[in-house]
Amino acid sequence: MEKKLKYNLQSGLATSLIYLLLIVLGLIMIPYAAYSRSNAIRVIKLYCRIVFTILKVLLKIDLDIRGFIPENTLAIICSKHQSFLDVLMFLYILPEPRFVMKTELNRIPIFSFYAKKIGCFSVQRDNKRSALTALMETIKKEQGEISGQLVIYPEGTRTLPGEEVEYKKGIQILFSKLKRPLFLVSTNSGLTWPQRESFKYNGTASMNFIKKIEYTSKRFDINVTIRKPIENDSLRLYNLEKSRI
Repeated sequence: MEKKLKYNLQSGLATSLIYLLLIVLGLIMIPYAAYSRSNAIRVIKLYCRIVFTILKVLLKIDLDIRGFIPENTLAIICSKHQSFLDVLMFLYILPEPRFVMKTELNRIPIFSFYAKKIGCFSVQRDNKRSALTALMETIKKEQGEISGQLVIYPEGTRTLPGEEVEYKKGIQILFSKLKRPLFLVSTNSGLTWPQRESFKYNGTASMNFIKKIEYTSKRFDINVTIRKPIENDSLRLYNLEKSRI
């Protein structure tokens, strides 16, 4: 009972520090971040580094990032999405990340400032016509970029560890129009930082860059080429961590 109480206090403290840090550091660094995209990225990476330190010290949570991480060239990152933690992992590990994100996040003042500054795009998930228009705008703007990694979550939302849903077709459109290398990424981050739950003590959040797919004009089946490798490897990471804890 005492051990559980101590863990709950540590988890609550970690959560409070992470969101307080977002507000305090985010506000203090706005003048610096407003100067350029590269400055904004530096602030974000500093935030991520501190968050990971908090998780390590208070909850013994480790990160395990594997595979071939892209250099700072144009690329599309297609990933499983289970937690805010996998977002932070991308922000930290990718040289110049930007995301296709849901429009609701634009309502968070500090978060939305940094998201716009690094070049993120918002999509209204529940409106197909609006989502398609936003996707076309994303493609138009991305065609003017000379570097950076565009992260898209093909499920359209977070899923529970072990849960599978259909992938949206936006990833196929982006790949065919932008003609950039596509990196498939798996994760089990939802085990360590579950939706609407406390952190899991002494856990490891894993992320694996499974493979790189070069652009080809040949049509492909999204389930075979993209969904199956990501889901299978995410399940593998999930089972490895479950067996450990």
